[in-house]
Amino acid sequence: MVPYVTAVVAAVFTIAVGMRYARSRRIALLAWAIGLAMFTVAALAGALAQSGGATESEYRLFYLFGGILNVAWLALGTVIIVSPRFTMTALVLVILLTLVSVGAVFMTPVNLQVALNTGRGFPDGSLPRILAAIGSGVGSLVLIGGALWSAWQFASKRHNGRRALSNVIIALGVIIVAVGGTVTFTGANGILEYTNLAGLAVMFAGFLLA
Repeated sequence: MVPYVTAVVAAVFTIAVGMRYARSRRIALLAWAIGLAMFTVAALAGALAQSGGATESEYRLFYLFGGILNVAWLALGTVIIVSPRFTMTALVLVILLTLVSVGAVFMTPVNLQVALNTGRGFPDGSLPRILAAIGSGVGSLVLIGGALWSAWQFASKRHNGRRALSNVIIALGVIIVAVGGTVTFTGANGILEYTNLAGLAVMFAGFLLA
């Protein structure tokens, strides 16, 4: 049930960001919309896996979009805003990460039983696990750092307290998602779906406040 709710929240969040992009044509919003769309696909794949007999394809989609790429694309949007001179470099890196990740996730064998029990369907040291550490780990640091930097920038200016608060809330949401991913990465199971929903909802609240 929780993954379905997460998928719905992620889909609504994606639409909200996409609509804002359609009005402003800000490339950062497009990157965020792509990342959130990936979050939606991952949540839906997780929901389908829980509702019936899980398949390797569902796990691969869940891992690709939820474990590696979604945070990386969200981080790209943050880089575009915070450090626009690095936009092209970040874009190239994220596209390369995406291409390599697709190949790695769909070519590396999956232990579906281990995936269902612990969430760690790919072997330790395998390329998908390494890419997840890069995409989600580094991406989360960029998101959190960028949001807090923006919050500090807005807080230092008059009449921007609301936008400063919105960025702090977004950073908090990213931290919640990152904690769940880190715990699951170490082998724990059963917490990720709750931290994903809670973190995503907090991020959405911060976005709406901005």
